[in-house]
Amino acid sequence: MAESVYDIAVVGGGASGMMAAVEAARAGARVVLLEAQQRAGRKLLASGNGRCNLTNRLLTAQNYHGDAGTAAHVWERWTPELVIREFRRFGLLCRELEEGRVYPYSLQASTVQKLLLRLLENTGAELHCGFLAENITRKEKGFTIASPSERLLAQRVIIAAGGKAAPQLGGGESGYELARALGHTVTPLFPALVQLAVPRARVKALKGARALAAASLLVDGRVRKTVRGEVLFAEAALSGICIFELSRVYGALSEQEQKNACVRLDLMPEYEIGDIKQLLKGARGSAFHGAEAAEGLLNRLIAQELANRVLPKQQGTTEQELNPRRLSQLAVAVKQFDFPVTGTLGWEHAQVTAGGIPLAEINENTMESRCCPGVYFTGEILNIDGDCGGFNLHWAWSTGIIAGRAAALKNREDVCTESQK
Repeated sequence: MAESVYDIAVVGGGASGMMAAVEAARAGARVVLLEAQQRAGRKLLASGNGRCNLTNRLLTAQNYHGDAGTAAHVWERWTPELVIREFRRFGLLCRELEEGRVYPYSLQASTVQKLLLRLLENTGAELHCGFLAENITRKEKGFTIASPSERLLAQRVIIAAGGKAAPQLGGGESGYELARALGHTVTPLFPALVQLAVPRARVKALKGARALAAASLLVDGRVRKTVRGEVLFAEAALSGICIFELSRVYGALSEQEQKNACVRLDLMPEYEIGDIKQLLKGARGSAFHGAEAAEGLLNRLIAQELANRVLPKQQGTTEQELNPRRLSQLAVAVKQFDFPVTGTLGWEHAQVTAGGIPLAEINENTMESRCCPGVYFTGEILNIDGDCGGFNLHWAWSTGIIAGRAAALKNREDVCTESQK
């Protein structure tokens, strides 16, 4: 096999890999970006529902999980403002929408993908698609990166191979296998920002419905986390941003805890049970009869399709039976609309991977491996994952910038050292 020689090889053409390659090439290094798929940036195109939520101005360490404490230095060095400024230098105009979310002004992920591809070309970085890196071997000076049919040499390697999420868009375990072969460990992996599966019979009648609620994940009746937002009801699952964030907590539970987990929806979070009871009591004089009386009362507070399912089962309900006890039952049902969790919809539906290479094995100032000097890691492959809202892409951009610049700087230092000998 013929061997090409580069200063830096970047393994993985996702968000962090493209950014790392651009920054290294802009710093003067001879760079090749290796992507296993036939096109770079496929997952980027799907981010933010196709709008590409670049970052979030309200970013804090509380928006991240895993080794978030160790990663704080990265966010201090590359704040949302600096990432936005870097994109503006590239010629990308951004806009800020709700809850601090920042997007390209076009609101199209393809704008960002095309920009990065153009930058790769303009900086002289080579893009090599269809290259599946199967192993990386240290040599006397640098590394050999081999695919089933090709091999190349590079003085330094940046591994930005992503995680297991969205295998249909290129997600997989290849990056972790490369990391283990180089001496790294990998924490347990599980899908995050994913729909939670619930019994089909419990939710099927609500398919397509939406509700604003405070969603809580309970384990053995105790609340582990509560997030407000819009809940979407699928045929056998709950979805929506608030559910995605609960899925991260669910994935970290033990197997026994998962068996005892449920999602509780508070459909009127602004009101206490006593307040709802009074609202129902005030509406009780309407001309509803039998079971329709209870449904009619709830329909004045929540959507009809939800009222029909929230209503506690009680045979032979009559208007006269809507006594204080029954009104209390209805009020509690509105505040405690429960769904047992049976799992998640898995890797194909997950937006991000939780778990990865511990940051204790990485120099966060440069993203260089402490186990194998000369190798750098960026993005999702590391043990950091963020909430919905641009936090995961911010991690990708910032680690890509740091690794690309650090690897190029080290390369220049080596060249100067060699020239002085």
